[in-house]
Formats: sequence, structure tokens, C-alpha cells
Amino acid sequence: MADEKIVEGLLKFSEVTGSFYIGNEDDDSAEQLEFGDEFEVYLNNEWIKTGLRIDSDENGLVFRLKNTDYQGMLDDIPARKKL
Repeated sequence: MADEKIVEGLLKFSEVTGSFYIGNEDDDSAEQLEFGDEFEVYLNNEWIKTGLRIDSDENGLVFRLKNTDYQGMLDDIPARKKL
């Protein structure tokens, strides 16, 4: 699929909008992520299909990445999403 567009960058959280996005430091582009969106993160030398999830624990609400052990502060994880 040569026409398939992929946005790639780092997973970020905006305190202004209260949302996650995939940002690229080389330009001002950003792809906002919604709960329910599927995207991939690069962990342990492989791309893993994931999505955002909110759970609660003894400290309150916590952000998690599906199919990984990552939770809490999720910034600066390499990520990509098909558009």
C-alpha cells in the first residue's frame, strides 16, 4: 500500500489540551490520539500494537498502554500511527 500515510514521532501529553499526541521535533506536525485509536510504540527493538487506556489504582487514575507494561508518564516513547 504505497498510498498509506504514517505519522511517526514521540508519544507526548499536552497539559493544555489534556490529550496525547504523536509529535515530531523536526517540524510542528502532531497527530492527536483519542481513546480507542490504535497505534504502535517501539519497545525492546520491536513495534507493538497498542492504544491508550485509563485505569485506576490506589493512587487514582492512571494512563496505560495496552499490550505493554507501561503506565503513568508515557512521554517520549517512539510511536507511529497509520492515517
